[in-house]
Amino acid sequence: MTDPKDVAESSISVRDAARLLGRHPETIRRWVWTGRVTARRHGNRLLLDRAEIDAVAVRDGTSRQAIALADWAKRVRAAHGGRGSGESAADLVIGDREARSQAGERASR
Repeated sequence: MTDPKDVAESSISVRDAARLLGRHPETIRRWVWTGRVTARRHGNRLLLDRAEIDAVAVRDGTSRQAIALADWAKRVRAAHGGRGSGESAADLVIGDREARSQAGERASR
C-alpha cells in the first residue's frame, strides 16, 4: 500500500498547481483531460506529479504565456505515443487544435 506521506511529497493538488502556474484550476483539469499532464485520483481529489508540474513551470516560464497550438499538439501527441487516429477525446482535441493552428498560420500570411 502506498504511504500517504509519500503521495503528499511527490504530488500536488489541482488548486496548488494552478496557483504555481498562474492558471485557473479548470485549466489544469482540462490539461489532465487532454493529456498535457497526468494525474491520479486520491479519494475524490486529483493529484498531479510535482516534478511534472515543475517541468511545465520551467517550460512555460511560470507565466501566462501560452505556447503555440501546434507546439502543444506535438507535445500531447508525443506523450500519447504518437496516437492520432481519433481513438479518444484527447485525440479529437489535438486534431481540432492542429487544424485551427494551421488555419491561423494560413490567415496570417
